[in-house]
Amino acid sequence: MTNFPATPPSTELFDDNLLAGETALITGGGTGIGEEIALAMADHGADVAIASRDMDHLEPVAEEIEARGQNACATTVDVRDADNVEAMVETVVEELGEITILVNNAGANFLTPAEELSANGWRAVVGTILDGTAYCSFAVGEHMIANDGGTIIAMGATNSEMGAPFHAHSGAGKAGIHNLMQSLAGEWAQHGITANTVAPGIIETEGIKNAAGGELPDYLLSEVVADRFGTPADCVPLVLFLASPAANYITGGYFSVDGGHLIRGSPYE
Repeated sequence: MTNFPATPPSTELFDDNLLAGETALITGGGTGIGEEIALAMADHGADVAIASRDMDHLEPVAEEIEARGQNACATTVDVRDADNVEAMVETVVEELGEITILVNNAGANFLTPAEELSANGWRAVVGTILDGTAYCSFAVGEHMIANDGGTIIAMGATNSEMGAPFHAHSGAGKAGIHNLMQSLAGEWAQHGITANTVAPGIIETEGIKNAAGGELPDYLLSEVVADRFGTPADCVPLVLFLASPAANYITGGYFSVDGGHLIRGSPYE
């Protein structure tokens, strides 16, 4: 089987001014997929706010955003706390102006048998993934409604579509995200707001490697028809497209970026 080639950099695919005049907020924007999205949005003209619980992760990315010629805001947040989310949004609006793009990227995961999953472990993961996406969407959505529209993108995962053995908490949370985006798409279309889910498959990040115990097991590669694991950069073009004016008529959608992980039973060779 031949590996699928790497995705070209977004700077080769999209106009430099694709997101000019936009202000984006990316949760979990200091590492992994969130970092790649934040930097790509800056490359294409957006001012960018990034938020997570760890300022040490955020500051270098904010500096890089500014080095690329855009305004940046780095602020800490615990997305599981609705009041904390409201404070984050107020900080971003004060520093960068009204938010026109929200990328719900904050996540959490660890591997454990379901019968050993504690209530606290369940709440920590589902609270970050689903509650966090809801709280951020509600808080930012209020501003978008008052300011004639915007774009909400939630980072789901293909484990929401196929079951998630040994990380049932993550799969359940990610499954809820898609339904939430569909609900918001239906309610907020009248306000000019789109809401979509982007679902990465197996993406090689430090977070997923740590959750897997250090490295991704080899057998997982046999489940990906593209014959390679994804990279954070593979997720960027779709997110940029959905955030752009070209996607104004796309809402309530679910888009996988998974190298064919969802069709792992395919006879493709």
